[in-house]
Amino acid sequence: MDFQLYKFVKIGLVDLLGARLYFAPKVLTPYCYTIDVEIKLDEEGLVLPFTVNEDVHKRVALCIDDPNRFSLNTKHLLGKEAVKQRHLRLLGFHVVQIPYYEIELLKSRVELVEYLQRKLFPQKVGVPW
Repeated sequence: MDFQLYKFVKIGLVDLLGARLYFAPKVLTPYCYTIDVEIKLDEEGLVLPFTVNEDVHKRVALCIDDPNRFSLNTKHLLGKEAVKQRHLRLLGFHVVQIPYYEIELLKSRVELVEYLQRKLFPQKVGVPW
């Protein structure tokens, strides 16, 4: 994964969620997939600290996709990346894709936070944080 892209998204996540405590980077699943970022939610959709293992209702897998995860000069994921996301969904994860070409269009941290809020919490768009 591109370090600069990951760092930019991480800054946006801290701004959106309030602290680094609410997401875990590079999580290895029991099925040998590495998730770029995992976020845990309770039944009400509230974000839980990544250290909590009880009362987790939904696990969100953020896939931060840099150009190396796409076919050359296209917006089509490589087969192994598409299969990974499909398997994660089958394993019960809510998969959210963050492609580099969408991030490149953002001009500020405010735009980044709004983008991440729309991607992660589409049902709560417009709710002030």
